[in-house]
Amino acid sequence: MTETGTGARGCLVVLAAAFALCPRPATAQEQPPASAPAEAPVEPIEVTVEGDKAPAGSISQGRKEIREMPGVLGDPYRAVEVEPGVTPTTSGIPFYFIRGAPPGNIGYTFEGVSVPLLFHVGPGPSVIPPGLIKAVDLHFGPYPASFGRVAGAIIDATSTPPRDEWHGEVVGRIVDVGGMLEGPLPDGQGSLLIGGHYAVGAKILSAIVPALDIDYADYQGRASIKVGHKGRLTLLTFGSYDRLATNSFDDEGKLESTDTLIDSDFHRVDLRYEYQLDDGGRVQLGTTFGLDRSRDVGVEKATNFKVHSRLKVEQPVAGKMLLRAGLDLALDDYAILPTTNPDCSLSTCSGGPLFDEKAQEELAGAFAVLFPSRIDIAIGAWVDALIVLGDRATVTPGLRVDYFHSLGRSDFAIDPKLVGRFGVTDHFRLVPAVGVASQLPGFPPVPGLQIGGIPGGLQRALQTSFGGEGELGPIDLRSTVFRQAIFNLTDSIGTGRGEGFDTARFLNRSTGDGYGIELSARGALTKSTFFLASYTLSRTTREKNGEVYPSAYDRTHVAQLAFLHDLGSGWKAGSRMMFYTGFPSEEGSQRTPEPERVKPFFRLDARLAKRWVFGEHNYVGLVFDFQNITLSREVFDVTCDDSGCEPRYIGPITIPTTVFEAGF
Repeated sequence: MTETGTGARGCLVVLAAAFALCPRPATAQEQPPASAPAEAPVEPIEVTVEGDKAPAGSISQGRKEIREMPGVLGDPYRAVEVEPGVTPTTSGIPFYFIRGAPPGNIGYTFEGVSVPLLFHVGPGPSVIPPGLIKAVDLHFGPYPASFGRVAGAIIDATSTPPRDEWHGEVVGRIVDVGGMLEGPLPDGQGSLLIGGHYAVGAKILSAIVPALDIDYADYQGRASIKVGHKGRLTLLTFGSYDRLATNSFDDEGKLESTDTLIDSDFHRVDLRYEYQLDDGGRVQLGTTFGLDRSRDVGVEKATNFKVHSRLKVEQPVAGKMLLRAGLDLALDDYAILPTTNPDCSLSTCSGGPLFDEKAQEELAGAFAVLFPSRIDIAIGAWVDALIVLGDRATVTPGLRVDYFHSLGRSDFAIDPKLVGRFGVTDHFRLVPAVGVASQLPGFPPVPGLQIGGIPGGLQRALQTSFGGEGELGPIDLRSTVFRQAIFNLTDSIGTGRGEGFDTARFLNRSTGDGYGIELSARGALTKSTFFLASYTLSRTTREKNGEVYPSAYDRTHVAQLAFLHDLGSGWKAGSRMMFYTGFPSEEGSQRTPEPERVKPFFRLDARLAKRWVFGEHNYVGLVFDFQNITLSREVFDVTCDDSGCEPRYIGPITIPTTVFEAGF
């Protein structure tokens, strides 16, 4: 990417002013031992130390972190950037290194269903609407055994439960409009929900500025039906379409070329059945059908048809243990159509301005090798147990086994895990964790593209941490020391700066090592003021060919401080400061163990909201959210030659937003 600020590319930064998300509540908890529906309650297992907390070793996003945090635009997936251990690649772009694991090793799910593209046109609003999200858990690793096939972190969002009354909301922004409507079925048998967004303003902007071609839309639907007294059948569907490109015209105004940055869509249909057992257990059976597609990304078209099935059983045992086990099967049919237009290079088909002509040719050749048409198979089995050791202690051992098959090659993964939470006092707990996680060769998230054939074998991560968590009055405190080693790592972003774009860049293996300490505090300073502070001191390295050097996106210090204020009369305000130090200012041949670094980055966000409430549930509101109010420019890359390395700047990426919202 070249320095941003003029022409059509400059328009992309201005365009970001239109993006925002409406706020919503979010809480998360480790599922306590299952209980039966309201009409047939049973006595739960006595787990006194778990309460409403996330699984040990994980972090739950609360209501204020998501709904009212300045700069995250109310987006649950973007809100994780405020947590310790999370390092952004570039401010405002929602792709992260988490405890040293690259973006290709981070898994995103919604109700356990994979989400291949989180945000519209890169930095835009979420593809999952705010009103459909109830909670978000950030599983650093080792994550629960029910998740798998990711050698990094898992970010999982859960949906709001079905309502037994009418509910709706409307959201209006500069570039899009959307909403959601949910109503009950007759006789209390369930509910139906529909929702979606469409970029009306983006289409108008494209008409006014022909050099910019932008369009996006998303949809959601859910039908939840009670089956007898103890069963529930749920059909969940959601999907998204995105296009972002720039057009070039000749002197006569005729279209000369198009640089496509994003042209993709994905769709999910998930059918699941849950049955509550008489003794408090639960059985869940589900199947997800999916379709991912990308166009003009080094290949003419990439299509992935998915069928993922799963079985999960939870069973209380002797009042002191919750036993959980499951099976899952994933079939992925990849159909890749190579580029047939001889005049179509990456400069006209896949974001050419990012690369020079040689890099374009290398990347086009690499894609032809990396992404053949094929059918991939993955089969997994897992088991874990939440064991209560006493009033203040639990331990959760787990084991996951996965089988992978692609292009005639197979591989196995055996991933044990052990996590504990031990109460030293009523207000302080120790949380040790150790586990193994495995994954196929990684690639930055692009719908429809996944490296085929298991070249070089699986990535395998050893994830360890030791933390303490507690409460000091209304303040929650957390401190964690971690180390995560990823063996056989594929990381084209963090390992390969300056190494070209041939096949080797995406298949080269290294050993990744991330270690450091995370500190965080959050809570109420007064009845009307909430604060959050987080700090990460870490080092992320790569070892390749006997050489050890910092990752291309290693940042030693990452710190954030936010204040949220209830001003009364429906007014709320907030401010947030983000700071991180620079990454190494070098490329391949210039690598040194202790390199110089690019300049640090500082960003200030602000938010002001007003809500008018009518009756018990009706409201209208306005939200003003300004990301990067300081208009700070950031170094996102370096360019090196014989005379040295020069920083390349982007931005300022700034997202001022005005959101109108209404609901009942």
